[in-house]
Amino acid sequence: MKKNEEDFRSLQHSLCDTLFINAQEPMLVLGLDLKVLLVNNSALKLLGWTDGALHGKTAAELVLEKDLKEFSDLAALAAKDGAVRNYRFYMLTASKSIVRLFLTAQALKDEAGAVNGFCFYLSPVSPDEWSALKDPHVFRNAARKLGRLTSIGQLTSMFAHDIKNPLHVILSTSELLRAQEGQPEQVRTGAELIERNARRASKIVKTLLDFSRSGMCRLEPYAVNDAAEYSLGLIDSALKAAKIALEKDLAAAPKVFLDPHYMHSVVYNMLNNAAQALAGVKDAQIKVSSGWLEKEGEVFLTIKDNGPGVEPAMLENLFQPFFTTKENGTGLGLYLARQIMDEHGGRVVVASPPGEGFSVSLRFKKTV
Repeated sequence: MKKNEEDFRSLQHSLCDTLFINAQEPMLVLGLDLKVLLVNNSALKLLGWTDGALHGKTAAELVLEKDLKEFSDLAALAAKDGAVRNYRFYMLTASKSIVRLFLTAQALKDEAGAVNGFCFYLSPVSPDEWSALKDPHVFRNAARKLGRLTSIGQLTSMFAHDIKNPLHVILSTSELLRAQEGQPEQVRTGAELIERNARRASKIVKTLLDFSRSGMCRLEPYAVNDAAEYSLGLIDSALKAAKIALEKDLAAAPKVFLDPHYMHSVVYNMLNNAAQALAGVKDAQIKVSSGWLEKEGEVFLTIKDNGPGVEPAMLENLFQPFFTTKENGTGLGLYLARQIMDEHGGRVVVASPPGEGFSVSLRFKKTV
């Protein structure tokens, strides 16, 4: 029995070293008071601290003073939603210089399910990439230039297909490992972690495969109300099962030039996002409205929910690829929706007034 306990502790130590201490991705573990509890070697190297020097430091040592509240809000949102992924942020090094990165905050929970800390994943961004991220037109113009040289859709499809096979092997192996009886709890936990992330990666690959087919929109005269009704028909049973009330206000509007296939996908995803945001909300409701905006000269289709909404500081990040506040989200939904709307000559408008939920509005200018 003593040997088994020693072997188990040794396995725990090895697992911690492999998955955290020696991981290539920089990681920090902070308590609820936002003091550093653990830091891995990659994070020490990125931030310029020596081993042990960060232990017990507060968030004030890690971020600019003006960003302290935003950092705290980010942690609070992660505590509420489970995770916030790929949030654009600045952090301070030991020498008080600035490092630009995408910050992912994952809530940690005790056996009772209460949040007792956070794991922060740090993904550095180069200055050129950071500058590009400040200008949403950079991505659009770069994609158009690349499209003249080669087919980005074919490249995306090729890479996604190549990634699918090894992902399937990883997923299957982790499922088998987790299913084996007599495994130590730490091994089972590690296998569950691998499986969970492999499933998320598979979802991203599927989304990329869908995106690889974009760029070939066949625009035709179509009513946005028909797109709404079609997508509502697909999700109607799910809304009823979740006890989400639906309100429709589909007014008369000119037909617009759009691709029904892609627009059905965009509208369905927006409805699904709204439904997910309403989990646990009392008197949950989704309102779908449409019509003609005379002043703007646009046809609109708006999906609004009465959920918790999105923090103002998060709104500007919603269209960044892979940014998400959902535990199992890919962070590609709104990003791809905007790409598709660009191809339609339209735009996406989001809003989340305090206490009024969240709304996303598709705007079309190419009327018939």
